Amino acid sequence: MKIISLIFLFVIFNSSDLIPIKHFPAKAEIVLSNTLGNIYSVNENNLILYNNEGQKLFSYSNSFLGNISFVDVSDPMRILLYFKDFNKVVFLSNKLTEIGSPIELDNAGYSQVSACCTSNSGGFWIFDSQKFQLIRLNNNLVADREGTIIQSIYNKSENIAVKLIEESDQIYMSIPQIGILIFDKFGVYKKTIPLIGIKYFQIIGDKIIYLSENKLCSYSLTNNAEIQTIQLDLKIKSVSVYKNLLIALSDDEIFIYNL
Repeated sequence: MKIISLIFLFVIFNSSDLIPIKHFPAKAEIVLSNTLGNIYSVNENNLILYNNEGQKLFSYSNSFLGNISFVDVSDPMRILLYFKDFNKVVFLSNKLTEIGSPIELDNAGYSQVSACCTSNSGGFWIFDSQKFQLIRLNNNLVADREGTIIQSIYNKSENIAVKLIEESDQIYMSIPQIGILIFDKFGVYKKTIPLIGIKYFQIIGDKIIYLSENKLCSYSLTNNAEIQTIQLDLKIKSVSVYKNLLIALSDDEIFIYNL
């Protein structure tokens, strides 16, 4: 599977022309996709699931929890939503119905969480900005992994972690003023990739995929360098790549391109 992903990326980032397949109206701030080809849009307190034909399938909203701060759709059967204003985590099924009650992180002893994501081995990760460390909470909300204390890196109030994602036994965390920090599966800090100003990104194979100055960019973790960019014609505010498709969000539409 990893070899296939790398081949796809080689094809994607050596393509010179983007061919639009379809587009459909969507008012959102972020667009996401996962391995099933599902497309998700996030706008304030609304999450909408579309298939790769642009057909709306399901939606979720909870006005009692405020706006959605972060969504992790990497596990389509267990989607994580984080509501930072109320410091709560909600898990959703593949049909966007709640799995259990909202998790109150304050009650679990974590009042200063800046980002979180699902864990491939169960539970979920949080970044505790008071302790300056990654912590994995199991299904009983017990911390079973506590990572490196990174106070020397994360030592300014404006250095806010905005995204966490676990992929292939590593955890990636974006701090726009610093870059993308990489940790091992136990939360031990390894290194920082100096991609400044990046909030949202994907990990595909050994590549970091992200949007920068209206360009789709690929950074090689093997070569430690940006290896390819594709200039986008439309003004785009969020992108996601799935196999040979690029899902791009403009102000009021989602475009699907064949790469």
